[in-house]
Parts: sequence; structure tokens; C-alpha cells
Amino acid sequence: MDTRSDLELTGEPVGGASDTAHVFAADAEEGLAWTTWSGHLQERLGADVVILALGPRDTGPYKLAARAPNDSEPGEGLVAAVDLTIAQRKPIVKSGYQERGATCCAIGVPILRDGALYGVVAVQLPVKADLDLRSVVEDVKWALPAIELGLMARDLREGALTQARARAAVELLADTLDEPRWSVAASTAITDFCDRLGCDRVALGRRRFRRSKVVSLSHSGSFSASSELVQRIADCMDEAIDQGSLIRMPQDGDDSLTLTAAHQELIWSGAPRAIMTVPLRRSGQVTGAIVLERGGNSPFRDEEVELVTAVTGILGPVLEEKRLNDRALPIKIAAAIGRGVVAVLGPRKAGLKAAILLAVAAGVLAWNTTATFHITADARVEGEIRRVVASPLDGYVASAAAIPGDVVASGDILATLDDRDLRLEIARWNTVRAQRQREYETALAERDRAAIGISATQISQTEAEIALLEERLDRTQMRAPFDGVVLSGDLGQSVGAPVSRGQVLYEIAPLDSYRLILSVDERDLALATEGLSGEVVLTALPGQTFGMETGRVTSVAGVEDGRNVFRVDAQLTEKTELLRPGMEGIAKITIDERPIPAIWTHDIRNWARMTFWRWIP
Repeated sequence: MDTRSDLELTGEPVGGASDTAHVFAADAEEGLAWTTWSGHLQERLGADVVILALGPRDTGPYKLAARAPNDSEPGEGLVAAVDLTIAQRKPIVKSGYQERGATCCAIGVPILRDGALYGVVAVQLPVKADLDLRSVVEDVKWALPAIELGLMARDLREGALTQARARAAVELLADTLDEPRWSVAASTAITDFCDRLGCDRVALGRRRFRRSKVVSLSHSGSFSASSELVQRIADCMDEAIDQGSLIRMPQDGDDSLTLTAAHQELIWSGAPRAIMTVPLRRSGQVTGAIVLERGGNSPFRDEEVELVTAVTGILGPVLEEKRLNDRALPIKIAAAIGRGVVAVLGPRKAGLKAAILLAVAAGVLAWNTTATFHITADARVEGEIRRVVASPLDGYVASAAAIPGDVVASGDILATLDDRDLRLEIARWNTVRAQRQREYETALAERDRAAIGISATQISQTEAEIALLEERLDRTQMRAPFDGVVLSGDLGQSVGAPVSRGQVLYEIAPLDSYRLILSVDERDLALATEGLSGEVVLTALPGQTFGMETGRVTSVAGVEDGRNVFRVDAQLTEKTELLRPGMEGIAKITIDERPIPAIWTHDIRNWARMTFWRWIP
């Protein structure tokens, strides 16, 4: 942050109170405030010099804005005090230095608002025996409110001017943007300029082939482009565009090096006039210029120049964009082709030319290079067979040992049903059999042949019932029919729940027999035939590739993610223990060898054919 005072670099100081008021206030009353308190400090403190340094908020450099007496020159000691005050942002006392043969002291007090430094008030006074430096600092601080009020008034005025300029720019641009055609928008813009700035005439010109041509005049529906006046206005535009700067007549000190011959001729051709010419640009290229004219007694002020510069900075691209959009379609196409030809064949953009040559070479090489053409399809692993384990009888779930994803061996218990009722029934029939056995033994002891036959039959019947119950008891333990993986069935959350005979409880698939189900997009169905080879990568095993061979292609379509797909069965050409039913991935079916561009544009060409077929009459 540059906070230098630069008091020695300011050149001629501002001067008296009226000049000071112009620097940090617009009011004569505030200038009078400077005169009042600077005079007070001189009279009360016996100050030799009182100075006021002001600068941009917090950034500097801070320059000499006012001094009292008007013909005084700040010495090195006073300047050093100002520099030290700016650096430390607190009151500074520098004493004991010699100034014009006298011992002096300098006191600097910073002007702070909301923690930001705006400047410094400093006084130089001779050293006396009764000098109370604390009292001097307080007297200087007493003057700060008047200066702060002046700074606040200046900020308010600058803010109001900025808002006014922004509002005028927005209104003018809004009126211009409302017009769809370039000619109407241009006429609206310059007429609005003319009315807002109190101009007699405003002209808009377009730059073409290093010459300007007037295309619109304010408050004028038609004019002769070949008239002497219009030609002189065009010359003013060329003069400003060729120098790349704004030209204002009459000139001020900053414009003394600008060539203004064409503007002088326009002034001499009629009554004395004030003229301002502003070039218009779009993307850094000059597209035209605006010439504003009014009576010579009303020269263009600095704030008007700032307004015009701000508005034309946006107006130029807007008008040029509207002009380009208003061109006929053949002209737009021709212009685009011309820009492309210039870019390729012109002396510039060597990088673009090299890129085009490389692209052509790459295209030729690609057409002579073939690669394997694949069609891509979503793939899903399924067991080649699926075995269902169903409930053998009505009952209740007693326990569950398997959940989906478990690998089970043949004969492993998956779940059991509650067998208490069956065991009680078996115990009852065992009691009946014992009773029948005793009856049989009694009949045998009595040699009662009829009773012996009846008892033997009853015993056989009882044993058959017991065998049936034991078989049912064994079936309450549901076992895996083969080595495999459980696909579905989670009875761990259903212990105690009733099940009915035939109800599906588990599904099991073998571990060594899988197939792939491919979902082929309908656009590639004609290419997918039986017996094609390919590869598949599964999401769960992204680092491994498995070979496959396509099988049957079904003729029934399905919908997946908004696309019509057909199912194609495929067999894996290699076995692995890592596969599990339900895994998904991406399969690529090998079709043939084709040129690389043909592979890249396969989908685009198919889309273009369908679109063309849809829209041809």
C-alpha cells in the first residue's frame, strides 16, 4: 500500500481557501471553514505554516491540498512530520530542527474516518519556553471535524454523480436494446445522447475499409452521405480512430498533443462549436465512432466525457452485434467462410494452420488404420439353473441358518421347522404300538389265532404311521440340494412365522455353472448374432476380463433406462470361483475390423440416417 505524502512532488500548491474548497469541498462555506480554523491556528499557536495534505482513501499518495499563509513553503521538517504521521497513523511531534535560522517543531495529526486514512493536518511553529505540545495537538484536532464534513460532502457528491452516470447509461442502453433492428437502435441511441447531453447534433459512423461512413444522424430520418458537412463529420471520425483516442474541442491541457485538423475544419465551416468524437470498439477492434456537437459556449465537461466514455464502451459492442445479426443469411454464411479462409490462409494464426494440418494428417492416418469394432451392452451374471427349496409341510419356522449370499454345501441345513407336534405324535404312536404288542403277546399265549392276526395287522399299521411321522420329522430340516450359493430367502427375521406347504423359502444356484444375460440396444440388434465372441468386465471385479460367446437372441424387447433393449444369452468361456449370481458389468461383443473414423462415427451416422429419413418428403 502506497501511503507516501509526495508533498515535494505536487508542483505548485493549490493556493488559498477557495482553491482548497474546490479540492475537498464544493461549497464556499467549507472553504471559509479552512480559512477560519487555519487562521485560528496561526493566531492562537503562533504557527508559521499550516498545511493540509489529502489523497485517495487509505492508498495515497497524499498531496498538498492547501496551506496558510498562501505564499509559504513547507520545509523539510514539516514534510518529514507529515510522512511520519502517514506511516504511523497517529499524532506525531517532530521538534528541535532548524528552519530558516529558527528552531522549530512540527505537529502532524492524521485525518481518520472509520479507520481509513484520508490525509494529514500539520503545523509548524517556533519552539518557545512555554510551548505546551499537548495543547497544540488538541487545538489541531479541534479543526478535524470541519475537514471531515468536507470529505463527507465530497464523497456524497461523487456517489451521486456516479449513480447519475450509471442511471443514464442503463436507461440509454435499455432503450437501445429494446429495438430489434440495428438501424432503429442506432438512431434511438444517438438521439438519446443528443437529448441527454443537450447537443445540437450527434452522428454515428461505421468504420469500413479504413474509412468512416456516417450511417445515422440524430433527429434526422434521412441525409445525403455525400454532402460536404457529412463528409467533414466522417473526417472527424477518421481523425479520432486513427489516433485511437477521444478528441474534445475546445482542447484542454491534456489534449495538447492530439491532432485536430479535421475538427478545426468542422468548426470553421459554421458557428463556433464544441465537439467530442469517441471511437467505438468491439473485442478490441474499432467498429466506428460517435461525434457530438453543441454550441461553443457549452464545452463538454469532464463528467460528461466520463459518461460518454462509459456508455460508448458498452454501446459499441451492442450496436455492432445488432448490425451483424441484421445481415441476411447468405451474407452471414459468406462472412463466416471468409473469416475461416483468412484464418487459414492469412499471415497470422500459425498455430491454427499447424493444428489444421495435423488434423488432416491425423484424419488420413485414421482412415488407413483399422481397429476392432465392438457393440456395448449391459451384462448380468445369473446361475445356469436355479433350484427352489420349498416348505415340505405346514408349520412354523424354528430356526434359519442361511441368508442370501451364503455359500452352502450339499446337505447343509438351511432352516428347520417346529417339530414339537410331530414328536408328540410319534410318542403317542409308540405308546399305541407298545399296547398292540402286548395284545399280540397275550393272544399268542392264549393261542387265539384270530386275535393274533388282528394284533399283528394293528402293529404293522402303527409302525407305518410312525415311519410316516419320522419321515415328516426329517423333512422339517430343509437342506441344500447341491453345492451352491443362496440367491434369496432370509428367514432369520421370520422365526416363529407360519409357513404353508409348497411355500418357496430359498432359491439356490450352483457355484460352477453361470451364464450372462446381455441387454443389447435395439440400434445394435442387427449386429448381434449367435456365436460372436467378446469380453465382459464386472463392476465387482474391474481388474479382470472374462471371455464370452453369444448364444440365443430373443425377439422380445424390454425397456431399461428409457431404451428399448433385447436379451441376448451368452456363455462364459472360462470358469472362476469369484463369480456370483447378480453381478453386473459391461460386455463388449466383437463384430469385425473397421477404420477408426467409421467406428467413432457409427452412432452419429445412424442418427443422421434416421433424422434424414424422418424429415425427407
